[in-house]
Amino acid sequence: MTTPPEDFLFDVAAPPTPVERLLLLADQYVQHNDMLDRLLRAHPPSEPNAHAASAQRLASATRTALKAVTDVRLFRSPDLSDAVVRLEQLAFLSSASADQQLPMARTLTALAPEAAMGCANTLAYEIRRRGGTAAGDGPEHTLTAAHHTALWESQ
Repeated sequence: MTTPPEDFLFDVAAPPTPVERLLLLADQYVQHNDMLDRLLRAHPPSEPNAHAASAQRLASATRTALKAVTDVRLFRSPDLSDAVVRLEQLAFLSSASADQQLPMARTLTALAPEAAMGCANTLAYEIRRRGGTAAGDGPEHTLTAAHHTALWESQ
């Protein structure tokens, strides 16, 4: 019988923590809104549903982030409950924006980056307040200086 190699064939990155996932989600919303702004300024006007696929991807990414947050299984504080509801709203608004014309679609996702950052801030605070770490958190998942700065700026 052969013995397995000591090293893996591939280096597989650990999945992002729920807080990191929310920070990435905020970035995705910024990129989506920037794309909508470019489409709104395009001459000649772009296709009416050019944004639909991006909006559906965002809705899916938001639902994935919401599942990651609820999987942490923290005791529900009022702030954490508000963050979960806000993520549910973001998923709904993103999905609804796919069926709207560009100006309304942009309006529906206008506040999403700040909302996702606020949810990340709330979750990070709750994890820290309870003195624990979320599942999968460890030295390789600590927030970088850029993440800390982004969280402080969102307050």
